[in-house]
Amino acid sequence: MAGTTDINVAYVNATQQTDFDVVVFTKNFNVNTPKVYYVAWKVLRAQNEADFVFPVTMEVGATYTSSGTTNKAGPFPAELGSTWSIAQEPATATATLTQDLRSAVNPNGSIVVRNTPPTTWGGRMFDVGIYKNGGLLVVQKDIHVGDQVDFMLKPKLYFGVVRNLVESEVFTSLEITSFLTEFDLSDYPDGLKVTLTQSGGGGQYKFTGDHLLN
Repeated sequence: MAGTTDINVAYVNATQQTDFDVVVFTKNFNVNTPKVYYVAWKVLRAQNEADFVFPVTMEVGATYTSSGTTNKAGPFPAELGSTWSIAQEPATATATLTQDLRSAVNPNGSIVVRNTPPTTWGGRMFDVGIYKNGGLLVVQKDIHVGDQVDFMLKPKLYFGVVRNLVESEVFTSLEITSFLTEFDLSDYPDGLKVTLTQSGGGGQYKFTGDHLLN
């Protein structure tokens, strides 16, 4: 289950090199997800130092394309364990995303979003995402009518070296990253300091984590 407090994160580039980017992301830990999508939540571009917060609060939103225009429902504040429904009735109406307050809290803490079948037309697919700090954190694309997505979040962040990636960009393969390193934020309740170093002679990069000292 995701963390219960905001976590401060400090990044330090100790390589003396700036000709690369660092991507920071997490993933949907639901093992039953048919296809895994990753989102560049943060891209640290040619930076020697950066500070940001991984907040406990989050939002949920849905997007869809109609007549060549991308439309959004949300994002709205969401709690772990909540269940949501997307509805669009009739086809010309704007889609809505509402929390189902009658549903019991999901015991595993997952956030569930259902694509409710309409009664007057065939419906459409939606992309559904979870946001933190206004940025897209995780996404599941093409949720079919009658289907649902279960977002299982954990307090984990991944750091990797990349090139030519922008924030909120979606990717499906970890092969675009190198020196990928996982950090469990629950091990750093007072904050995480991530330092990137490089072995001598322009060798391999390495991310290391330390407790953030206030």
